[in-house]
Amino acid sequence: MKRIAAVAVAVSVLACAGCARKLVVGVVLPETGDNAAYGAPIKSGVKLAFDEARDNHTLPEGLQVIYRDSGSDVTRAVSELEALYDQGALLVIGGATTQEARAMIPVADQRERVLLSPSASAPDLARRSLFFFRVYPSDDLEGVKAADLLYQPPRNVRRVLILQEDNAYTRGLLPVFMGAFKSHGGEIVDSVAIGEEGWEQRTRALLEGRKPDGVYVCGYGDAIIAALKVLRAVEYAGVIGTTSAINTMTFLQRAGRLAEGVFFPLASFDTASEKEPIKTFVKRYYEVYKLMPDIYAAHGYDAALAAMGALKGLRTRSGSEVALRLKGLAETIGVTGPLAFDDYGNIKHYLRTHWIREGKVEDYERYLEREKERIRAEFERALMRGRTP
Repeated sequence: MKRIAAVAVAVSVLACAGCARKLVVGVVLPETGDNAAYGAPIKSGVKLAFDEARDNHTLPEGLQVIYRDSGSDVTRAVSELEALYDQGALLVIGGATTQEARAMIPVADQRERVLLSPSASAPDLARRSLFFFRVYPSDDLEGVKAADLLYQPPRNVRRVLILQEDNAYTRGLLPVFMGAFKSHGGEIVDSVAIGEEGWEQRTRALLEGRKPDGVYVCGYGDAIIAALKVLRAVEYAGVIGTTSAINTMTFLQRAGRLAEGVFFPLASFDTASEKEPIKTFVKRYYEVYKLMPDIYAAHGYDAALAAMGALKGLRTRSGSEVALRLKGLAETIGVTGPLAFDDYGNIKHYLRTHWIREGKVEDYERYLEREKERIRAEFERALMRGRTP
């Protein structure tokens, strides 16, 4: 009996040792439901990063990744988060939308475990907890950049009509945009809530009567497409700006020609870049998924890189230690830029003006540079032809 008891104790000790070595990362994303257009590419980016690390033998020792679907339901997202923390996760990649992140943060704070959002952007989120981080720029940055890109040359919008979806995302973003646009000296001619009764007729009346030289569409992808249909139907000729939420393969394909020439702010991510790690990421993503990655896939990939960077060689198994290590990743370069977080857990990224040209997202500032170079080259060739005897 003593021998059997001794064996049982030994097995128990070995099992506990195995538990101690296991390192759990959870992933809670809206893979189905209304927000699947964002959750699906984020997951593909997250999974690619973890799979690459496993293949390259750079995965933190003992790391186990557990994926859960929130179903685009806030209550379900919270429940899945709690379950993952119960399973030992020190860090969970989740809170893809502002609504989900806002509900999940109190749980992370209570458990003192990290919640790393790949795409929630409401300005107030980061100040809610020491354990919340995000690799997606805050709306404090996007709202200001959106106002700048409309007001400043070469677009020179002075009077803007706002078409807005009413949700937590827009309630955080719109005040920033409006404040920045007014501070430039611009005028908000009116605001229309997308989806309310008679909004299409009211929009058409305001375009005809108030004649704004720009329209800012603030919302997620479905609302943006609905607004673009109205604007294109009346052949609106002014400048159209919108949010970075348009930039998923799903919504770009659905929008088609409706989105041509639409401007929006975005963290720099050029799929044609020859720089690393972007070049390899784009190549591998296409090999695996037979698709070009969008910005949400890129942020998902960077979220996984940040998670692995914080967990690799972790000695103290605590959320506080993981949070501290996340703030020390500034030298790690992701596909959207350095993984540098400020004191509130916000990623420190610079946004650039992008637009949709021939169905593709393009860095507008780089486009202008190429156009200047093309015109200069054509001018020089014309001069040379003029000198030819």
